[in-house]
Amino acid sequence: MQWSPGEVIVHQEVWSDRVWAARPLVVAEDSPDRLLLWLPKGTRRKVPMTPPERVDPGDRTARIIGLLERGDWVHVDHVWDVSCLWILRPATWHAVWISWLPSGEQFGWYINLQRPFRRTSIGIESMDLALDVVAEPDLTWSWKDDDEFDQILSRGIFDGETGQRVREEAAAVISRLEGNEAPFNEPWPQWRPDPAWPTPELLPGWDDPSP
Repeated sequence: MQWSPGEVIVHQEVWSDRVWAARPLVVAEDSPDRLLLWLPKGTRRKVPMTPPERVDPGDRTARIIGLLERGDWVHVDHVWDVSCLWILRPATWHAVWISWLPSGEQFGWYINLQRPFRRTSIGIESMDLALDVVAEPDLTWSWKDDDEFDQILSRGIFDGETGQRVREEAAAVISRLEGNEAPFNEPWPQWRPDPAWPTPELLPGWDDPSP
């Protein structure tokens, strides 16, 4: 299955055979070696939340860990607050996001550690693996959610093999970042979406874990 620029697809995150989160994206490019997806500011997505019959811990990390451990959650709406382009490559354990301020100025880079994506009838499926790397436009970087990742590993939610694979992937991407290698040395900050592309909306079946 291959998509054309401007088509809307759904990115599903799946955990314990249930959709964990879902968001619509606009296809910018679909080729054998990469998939580019546009996520504009104002896009509405679905995120997991504590069921109303339980007391929510209030703390985001505690909430995420509790939901992953229990394997039950409800979905609530969340509006995306920054426009970004996702750069994904087949069989890789991360995605690179580049984002922009409303002025058009580059906001920064975001390396999202995740399971390799697979194509579905409505889009792609993967699963966020908690650990992230955030970089400024000048490529100075820092960890994000590393404490959450360590807690998830220590509680056995992710197995040791997954933890090792994520750390290896992060180290490899950071090496490219520090070496100013692709995609960080490419002209992505000057990239712009087609102004005719819509703000995407979720497609029917977004909550089906095996479309």
